[in-house]
Amino acid sequence: MFDLSVSLSPIKSPFSPLLFSGDLEEGLMNVSRLGYSGVDLSLLDSAVLDQDWIIGKTGSLNLKVYTIATGQTYYNDGYSLYSAEADKREKAVARINSHIDFASRLGAMVIIGGVRGKITAGSEHERLSLEQEGRQAICQCLKHAEDKDVTLLLEPINRYETNIFNTLEEGLSFIEEVGSDNLKLLPDVFHMNIEERSIEESILRCRSHIGFVHFADSNRQAPGFGHIDFGKILSTLEKIKYNNAVGLEILPKPDDFSAAKQAISYLKKFKG
Repeated sequence: MFDLSVSLSPIKSPFSPLLFSGDLEEGLMNVSRLGYSGVDLSLLDSAVLDQDWIIGKTGSLNLKVYTIATGQTYYNDGYSLYSAEADKREKAVARINSHIDFASRLGAMVIIGGVRGKITAGSEHERLSLEQEGRQAICQCLKHAEDKDVTLLLEPINRYETNIFNTLEEGLSFIEEVGSDNLKLLPDVFHMNIEERSIEESILRCRSHIGFVHFADSNRQAPGFGHIDFGKILSTLEKIKYNNAVGLEILPKPDDFSAAKQAISYLKKFKG
């Protein structure tokens, strides 16, 4: 069985699939007690955090920080990489670059998911222009990530949340076009359950570019509370020799602790 991590946030966020949101210390203590190998931190602005405290606390609990999620920059503040406003794109890039700096201290990866935002364009010409602006913004972040030896993770998200990279194939095409070893794919099975014809076949097609994986059930709750077949997905990850952790990005239902406990208890039933 793969190592497991869970998404936490030190502040309350409009983005719901986070556990112990607003109380990072409680979250870290509880996921350590439950037997998780590490955490994924959903952060608004790494530059204003007490980074030394986070490094010390996770270290004392023997928890690895696998990823930093960056979507709060869009969900909380409205800055995004594909914004029609140049100032908001620039602020999104600055935020991501601060996350990259922190990730370099943690040995973590940085997720490019919800921070992409949405393309709002009245014409095809405007859309193509914004696609190019967004591409340039990602490449700015990627250049900083390369300088810091940090991996960026492009996460395809379902059509109801964004109109930029909905499927693994779309994400893969962008990654191959950019051609950087520091840009990998992050399949999230919650989104894949909406967008992909077959979760397992899509993983197999993109096997050489996968850097991290997110799990949540069909209702975005903990695995076992919906209808996704996690046994098949875990077998597929084993087949492609995936060698990183599996991150849980789930709703705090029925409550934070119960969701975290359900996820690890359910997934540990599948023996590697």
